Amino acid sequence: MNSLKALLVISLSLLTIQSFAQSGELQNALGKLDKKNATDSTQNPQANDSIGEITLHADSSIVQLERNTRGFKETKGYRIQIMLGSMENIKAERNKYLSLGLPYSAYMKQVVPEYSLQIGDFRNKMEVEKHLQIVREHYPKAFAVVDSIEPQRFQTKK
Repeated sequence: MNSLKALLVISLSLLTIQSFAQSGELQNALGKLDKKNATDSTQNPQANDSIGEITLHADSSIVQLERNTRGFKETKGYRIQIMLGSMENIKAERNKYLSLGLPYSAYMKQVVPEYSLQIGDFRNKMEVEKHLQIVREHYPKAFAVVDSIEPQRFQTKK
């Protein structure tokens, strides 16, 4: 089973490397086309000189497998629970929550026999209390719960 996990992680890594290599080749080819068709932007108003962006979307089982093989220990922290109900209601509420544009991640968890919608990854009680005030403007019955949280992600400069 461990060898299967390792094989999946290696395959995912190779696919990622291959996509980066292809995007470099694509940029070179686009650069050559831009030089060749320099007058295209005047003839075609839809053409522009911006470079596109490629986003890779992985299946949730692959993402979960990758998270399990990261080597991070489980981190205890806090999340804000905003709803408890059936799976259909939680999915609908999650979509509404995401449309609000709040900066917290949304998590659906099964609390047998129902599901809960929790948001955020907060490291301490003071942090969750500060953000709980913001969330209560949209969800007055929201409350803090102790849970395992995702490790903090560091932003890189582009």
